[in-house]
Amino acid sequence: MWLLPMQSVPCFGEMSFLCMLGCIYTGCCVLLVVSKVVASGKMLTENLRFHPVDLLGHMMAPLAMIQCFLGSLLMGEVLSLLWTRPDLNPQDNIYPLVVVLLNGVLSFRLNIYSLMVNKVTSPLTLCITANVKQVLMIGISTIIIISTLNGCGIVVVLLGSSRDSYVSVME
Repeated sequence: MWLLPMQSVPCFGEMSFLCMLGCIYTGCCVLLVVSKVVASGKMLTENLRFHPVDLLGHMMAPLAMIQCFLGSLLMGEVLSLLWTRPDLNPQDNIYPLVVVLLNGVLSFRLNIYSLMVNKVTSPLTLCITANVKQVLMIGISTIIIISTLNGCGIVVVLLGSSRDSYVSVME
């Protein structure tokens, strides 16, 4: 049985929920993430009781590798790397190799930690923490990148949405 990969699907440009394609992508991504979390939670805690490293190594990583390779092949990244590029040659510039290896190590650790947390908590807890992470990312990016006026607008929208949700629940 193959599970969904731990990575998200990369895309060019900005995905908008207002167009039909963006709506379909967003819905599919939500369904895939939820099914991955629930399926891995069952495999980690119920009858099978996999260790997180075993689950990642046997069921998730091969499919993710195939999907990433096919995606990079379709986008033309593999062909651009096959030609000898002096800026990517490890003998001339070690930086790209270090970045790729560090990215792989950090992604592996993130996936293992995610599976370990999934083993001791519930999928609902993971969804809540994922939403908190998104809010923190918005806040940090607002502080670092976005202007103060745009940041105030985002805060007003978040507060208004929170208030609307609160009022809807209380009614």
